[in-house]
This record gives sequence, C-alpha cells and structure tokens, in this order.
Amino acid sequence: MSDALTRFILVRHGRTEYNAQNRLQGRMDIPLAERGVRQAEAVAPVIAGMDPDVIVCSPLTRARQTARRIGRACGIDPVPDDRLMEIDVGRWGGLRVADLRREAPNLVAAREVGKDFRRPGGETGSEVMDRIAGAMEGLAAHHPGQTVVVVSHGFALRTGICRLLGGDYSASRGLGGLSNCSWTLLDRFSNEESRARGLATPWRLRAYNCQVAGD
Repeated sequence: MSDALTRFILVRHGRTEYNAQNRLQGRMDIPLAERGVRQAEAVAPVIAGMDPDVIVCSPLTRARQTARRIGRACGIDPVPDDRLMEIDVGRWGGLRVADLRREAPNLVAAREVGKDFRRPGGETGSEVMDRIAGAMEGLAAHHPGQTVVVVSHGFALRTGICRLLGGDYSASRGLGGLSNCSWTLLDRFSNEESRARGLATPWRLRAYNCQVAGD
C-alpha cells in the first residue's frame, strides 16, 4: 500500500455479560462472555486475511482479550493505548438502561435524541469523539501506508468515526450501532493526496459494521 493511503480496520470487542444484560460498561473492566470469546475467535482469521501490520487496542480487558485472539491469528502482538478506552459513564457504570429511565429521565431523553451531555462523574460524547479522532490521527501519522487494526468499543468507535468524517455528536447516531466483533474499514489519505483529490476530509468510510455470517 502506498504511503498516500493508510487503512484502518476498526473492531468492536466481543460480547460481555453486561452487553447481554443491557448494562452500561464504560470504563468498568468487564471480561468477554463465552459467546464473546467465540466471536473473537471467529473474526480473527477474517482480520488476518486483510494482512494488517499493526494492532492497537483499548487496555480494558474485553478489548485486550479480543485483540489477543486477533493478534495470534496475525502473528502480531497488540499494543494497548489508553486513548482507545470507552466513554467514561461515571456513576452510571453497571446500571441498566431501564434503571436510567427511572433515575435520570431527562438525561436519557437527551441521549436518545442525540443531544450531548456529561455523564455524572464521567465524560461528554464530544470529549470521546475528540479523544478517539486524535488517537486515530496520531496512529495514521505513525503508520503511513500501513494497515492498522484498532480494537475498541462501540460508543467510542462510532462517535470517533463520525468526527473523522466531519460530523458532530448529534450526527453520530445516524451511523447506527456497532455489533460485537464487527469490523469497519476506514481509509486515511495523506494530506498531499487529500489536497490533490480536493477532499473535504482525508478520511473515507469503506465499510461499516461488517460481521461474520451466522454470529
């Protein structure tokens, strides 16, 4: 691949028990459930078939467990990066969405229509978008012309992608959610190539929320 193009393969971690229970995880260090392990093992050879050069991941256990399985299939050791962590939901960690509807109906209503706000004791959506977008730009600068696997989290990846494509937080819900162990392809043209092509943003979304058949 030419240095003019860096390809990203963005993978959401496998399923956890908190995913199954519709609980908010945020920075809580929840491991993969048995189904999540199977998902990671199933997606690993698919990612390996894309010939990645580098694997980076969130340091949270569910992401590291997913990345390790992908790494074994690729013959690459994943590198943890704190910038790739999930949104910090603060005091909401571990709560079910149904609990939040009772305890903070106004904030839940704002969340469901795409309005941004600070999670109690945690982050805003815009802060997460900027953090992930900054991490991706940094990785593109350090790995020009390579294929980079990023194993992270659903909210973080979805909002970060939206920011890189030029959207704000309210636009991020339009992308739709990312399934566990789905992969998304995002290309980053070099600044020179982007200018030559007259692009508004150097980032291009090639595929979104791809999944292994039968999961």
